[in-house]
Amino acid sequence: MEMTMQMIRSTFSALLVSLILTPLNSSAAEPDRNEPQAIDIVTREYTIEGPEKLDLGWHRFRFRNLGGQAHFVAFYKLVEGKTIEDQLREVVPVFDPLMEGLRSGELTKADIGPFLQEHMPAWGMQMTWAGGPGLMAPGKISYATIELTEPGIYLMECYVKAPDGQWHTSMGMLQQVEVTSERGGIPEPKADSEVSVRNAGIEAPTRLPAGPQTIRVNFLENPPGPVPFDLHLARLDSDTDLDKVAHWMDWSNVGGLRAPAPVEFVGGMEQLPAGNHGYVTVDLKPGRYLWISKSNAGEMNSTFEVE
Repeated sequence: MEMTMQMIRSTFSALLVSLILTPLNSSAAEPDRNEPQAIDIVTREYTIEGPEKLDLGWHRFRFRNLGGQAHFVAFYKLVEGKTIEDQLREVVPVFDPLMEGLRSGELTKADIGPFLQEHMPAWGMQMTWAGGPGLMAPGKISYATIELTEPGIYLMECYVKAPDGQWHTSMGMLQQVEVTSERGGIPEPKADSEVSVRNAGIEAPTRLPAGPQTIRVNFLENPPGPVPFDLHLARLDSDTDLDKVAHWMDWSNVGGLRAPAPVEFVGGMEQLPAGNHGYVTVDLKPGRYLWISKSNAGEMNSTFEVE
């Protein structure tokens, strides 16, 4: 009996030591030293939590959507001398009566340009788009890597609409970040695959392997108008209506960009002018996926399979 108790105590002691030492010796418990440094951006209803200051260079953003609606975070540089206060005072309020006119039928899409020219200061559409994390469903995490090439005052914005039709922007999802003239950031990522966006359509692989993928998104041309292309990634269900998704992507449609989204978005890259590129990193599960842009969504889309 004494021998048995001694063996039990010995076994318990060995197990206890093993439990204590295992996390210290386990590679799973330590951060991946090969993983590039990431800057956190968190969205909720209706806030964007992100950096207040950044250096020039490549930056990798870990985008976590902790809200209950789809969100994105578009970066753009304001013209010199303007700040978030100017944007909130002179630009943001213009879009409420514009959307009301479109809903009521008093305005058509052909009226959008003249309406903005009449009611918005010229500098309001002279921003320099810089990319950023694309549309993402609630509870998801994705990564977007962009290069900041010019110092100045930038804004981070989500202009999805709430279920009642209000712009997320006017509800608080507009934040300022200062980009300094100092060089910093991380080395440019290496991509596992590439996607290219031009006016003729989206050039993308028809199949990708499951698992983590870093995808380089090349913006080769600009669409007509002042806003460049963006590109978003969504996981499709068997009954997803692609026409409905394309209609939803256009903010000027009644119900466009209005929560809830008709598909599960998993990331993407916000607007970048032609000649620029960014990187999207996502963990792909097997299934059918969609690339789609908010610009001319009915034509600018492409599906692929993940195996």
